Amino acid sequence: MAAAPAMTPVEAGSVDVPGNPVSEDVAELAGRLRIALSRLTHALRAPDDEVGLTPTRIATLSILETAGPLRVGALAERIGISPPTMTRLVDCLAELDLVRRDPDPDDQRATRVSLSDGGGALLERLRHRGTGLLARRIAGLDTAGLVTLAAAVPLLEDLAEAVVAH
Repeated sequence: MAAAPAMTPVEAGSVDVPGNPVSEDVAELAGRLRIALSRLTHALRAPDDEVGLTPTRIATLSILETAGPLRVGALAERIGISPPTMTRLVDCLAELDLVRRDPDPDDQRATRVSLSDGGGALLERLRHRGTGLLARRIAGLDTAGLVTLAAAVPLLEDLAEAVVAH
């Protein structure tokens, strides 16, 4: 595992991010993280491509698994797409028997989308493939690398929530 260069304060200038100027060091770190996550996501997504599901469809199934039944509008907001687009996506997932629509107990005029047994089984298969690949690579880390990674994961999870919520 290559050591990351040490972060040092930047004396001159900052990079302007709308509403929040950041130092050049932070901007560089953000850029490196974005590239690393993109490469990692691409490598881990390769087995998913065999199933024919797009990343957005898999993300939708994953959200339903963790959040439980949601209305289409709430699901669209979490994914970051328009409600009409999410409706088409849910239609496709329903045709594949990966999700189901049930009446909303709070409003009988509305429906909630939930993960079907087939959708749960598919996520489990995908998770085993991608997680197995990642776990084998993580197992090759030394103790210091494992400790660093274990400390970084909660930070990355919080960062992901903050970015998605924004």
